[in-house]
Amino acid sequence: MSSLRKVAFVSTFSSACIHRRLRGALSYADSQTQIVIRDFRMPQDLADRKRMPPELTALNAWKAEGILSFLDNREFESMLEQLDPVVPIVSMAAVTPRPGVVLVGGSMPKMIEMSIQHFRQQGLRSLGMMVLDHDPAVQRRCARIFSEITKPADPALATHVELVASDLLLDLERTVEPVPPGLAGWLTQLPKPAGVMTVDYGGGNYLIRVCHALGLRVPDDVAVICVDDVDMCLSSSPTLTSVEAANEIIGFEAIKTLDRMIQGSAPDNSFIRVEVVDLHVRQSTGLKAAEVCDIAGAVTYINQHACHGLTVERLLQETQGVSKATFHKHFTAAIGQTPGAAIRERQFAEARRLLVNTKLSVTLVAEQSGFGSSSDFARAFHAAEGMTPSAFRDLRSSS
Repeated sequence: MSSLRKVAFVSTFSSACIHRRLRGALSYADSQTQIVIRDFRMPQDLADRKRMPPELTALNAWKAEGILSFLDNREFESMLEQLDPVVPIVSMAAVTPRPGVVLVGGSMPKMIEMSIQHFRQQGLRSLGMMVLDHDPAVQRRCARIFSEITKPADPALATHVELVASDLLLDLERTVEPVPPGLAGWLTQLPKPAGVMTVDYGGGNYLIRVCHALGLRVPDDVAVICVDDVDMCLSSSPTLTSVEAANEIIGFEAIKTLDRMIQGSAPDNSFIRVEVVDLHVRQSTGLKAAEVCDIAGAVTYINQHACHGLTVERLLQETQGVSKATFHKHFTAAIGQTPGAAIRERQFAEARRLLVNTKLSVTLVAEQSGFGSSSDFARAFHAAEGMTPSAFRDLRSSS
């Protein structure tokens, strides 16, 4: 293995979700030494190519030591068949589990739970989930999780499975008529006003078009929550309320796991679930804001401002609309540490980077990593690392 750890970020399309996950990966790389990330964009028909595309040839030629993947099952399988040599891989898409491949993704139960909480804050009479995935295992899992959270009086009416062609989901201007009879009947039967969510890409816009075709008003008759990117949500009429996993955190955790794999450490689990979820309230649920914490926004703000005198009070003021106690409770539950500890951890990460990669004095390192004074920094650093900052620099320089 070379001293420079080369990581390839592989996907077939560009979206806000992918950009945010790449930004999270870059945030981790920026806090480390000797990591370089290169973006490889595969053709969208990768799985149907009979010959190796030039993009995959370029990936093989670059000789990455690890791959961050955002490919679906067929694309992922095609890449694996043509990858030379096989290297550690972390997938941020829900692909079929494979030996040696670690999955890092969001928590579907958390996304469903937050959506249901928002619907209930709107005082809706009934709740439902539209499932568009063709995989029976995914269909069953969605129905089970939704029923466990909502405890519906009529489980048969709680979820509806409709198999829809992908091009109908992605073409936002395409007519949905005639509406599938089963879907039309289900939406009509739901007591109004109803709240319906979908966890399939493109499902929110499709559901709104279906409601328009059936003469159902959104959000007056049917409120809608989806998991789509902001570009698709804002292209809908009305705009779509969305719930999504914290993409920057997923990208950060994915490359952190991959970096350990590259250096020979086996991961503890083959699936790492990021519990942090964001809710973006828009017109499809009536714009009534939910009383939830923006944990991902807080983490992003910490990464950007922790080394500039950030306090928990300022973090709360800049990123939240809830009380300090509520924020502290939800942040600690989601991240596993208090907001203050997360700020300090980011300061230590920057201090270690400066000690190893620069010749700045310990006083300047303390200042640029956000500590009040060099003496405060020295005491805190010794307590955390078991040695002085100077000793840490000497040890890392000699290794």
